[in-house]
Amino acid sequence: MSFKDKNIFNNINFNLFGDMITETVKVAVEKYWEQEAEITLKAVNDYRELRDEKLVKNIDFFSCQIKVEKHKPIIARLSKEFIQNFLDLTLQNNSKDFKLANLTPLEIKILNNFSEFLYRRLKEVLIPEKNLKLTENSQKYINFLFLLGLKNETVCELMVSIPIDRIEFKTLDKVKSFSDEDFRTSTATVRIKAGSSKITLDELKNLSEDDIVLLEDSDSSKLILISGDFEKKFNVKVNPSLVLNLDEGDNSGNSGNEIYDEVIMEKNLWDDIQIEINAEFEKVKMTIGELKQITQGQVVDLGSVFDNEISLFVENKKVAKGELIIINDRYAVRLSEVLSSKNSQNAAIEAQINAKNNAVPKPTQPSQTKTQQTQKIQSKPPQKETKQSVEDEEFDYSDFEK
Repeated sequence: MSFKDKNIFNNINFNLFGDMITETVKVAVEKYWEQEAEITLKAVNDYRELRDEKLVKNIDFFSCQIKVEKHKPIIARLSKEFIQNFLDLTLQNNSKDFKLANLTPLEIKILNNFSEFLYRRLKEVLIPEKNLKLTENSQKYINFLFLLGLKNETVCELMVSIPIDRIEFKTLDKVKSFSDEDFRTSTATVRIKAGSSKITLDELKNLSEDDIVLLEDSDSSKLILISGDFEKKFNVKVNPSLVLNLDEGDNSGNSGNEIYDEVIMEKNLWDDIQIEINAEFEKVKMTIGELKQITQGQVVDLGSVFDNEISLFVENKKVAKGELIIINDRYAVRLSEVLSSKNSQNAAIEAQINAKNNAVPKPTQPSQTKTQQTQKIQSKPPQKETKQSVEDEEFDYSDFEK
């Protein structure tokens, strides 16, 4: 069943009325013509012009107006195929050259009688006209287009037009509105940022596993929720298991000056450029209840989030992965994997060797002083590149070099 354009046709009570009127028309057709018929309500509209309904543009109808006392008439429109089939059944007139314009007075009387019979059946489901006064709604019609399938495999159309104030539209019971509580345990996918910091390109290129990157712009009691363009800081309970005491932390005994003992060169001008590095968890699922707590400024317990892997990003490119820890009320990331470009790594080492061979001006050993931004708990010689996942975007240091 297709309902046309108007919101009123989507009313569930109207749908029930549609089923009721369909059954009423079926009974009227079968009783009057004494023939079985399959009937379907094909379309409903309130068009003033019949031809506005695309389904009947090329169909010829015979119209019967059923007069109603003190009210607007009911209109029955019978298609040419409808009339030809049922008159043939009644009068045994199998004229191949059937035309509506050639209907005899007897045939017209039969069709008008059927329309009156149809209206008597329809009155059982319509609002009685005696209970109504003529209003603006009396002028508006609802058109019901029915499709009939007959035993002889003929398909034909019947349209009934009824003033809208004769149709009973029951008021829908109001449904209780949903509240946030109904979806408290439902989940949404969001990004959570721990903080950011500034490091030099030289420090970035020398990151290695087990390094700890301190996030200067962070607060161990807060995280940042990101969803599309929405960004909001929120309070979290400090997780004691993440706290790291540097005095008791890992200590390999390496000074860090062994990394480039064989590569002595003048530092590249670009190596001192400060760049921003951000730390974000992999996309996490949070319940609507937790998100509501965030928007209300409450302290949120996100123990499950802290167990997730966290990544470092530069210019939206992932450069490393690791685990979140807390140092002196700030977040830091202990690296478990560094994602680097092999070509750019080799190019950086080659540039250092060339600078050493040229020895102009006097080379200086690269600084390995620990900065506040990048704390090396355990320094190592450059390692072989770790195998990357296909889905990780490769980071290219050449983005920052001349």
